[in-house]
Amino acid sequence: MGRRLRRRPPANHAQRAEWMRTHPFEWLEVSTYPATYSAHVTARAIRTGDRVEMARHYGPAGAFETRTTTTEGGTTVHARFIGKAVNG
Repeated sequence: MGRRLRRRPPANHAQRAEWMRTHPFEWLEVSTYPATYSAHVTARAIRTGDRVEMARHYGPAGAFETRTTTTEGGTTVHARFIGKAVNG
């Protein structure tokens, strides 16, 4: 039988976004996702604010950078606040 991953509690995005805003340019682990696809969707939503539940914490679009890394527990999303996005 395959290894079964334990479910982690959901990330507290409000708390993480607030911490990053007070510590600009410092990377913070957002969460680890068992499915790589979920991690990439979350990372994209943080960067672009294209999901309402993410935009209210991580807006405006472009204010945060993200990166993903493969870990033993799945795929981990890290993010950092880089400042307000400049509108064209």
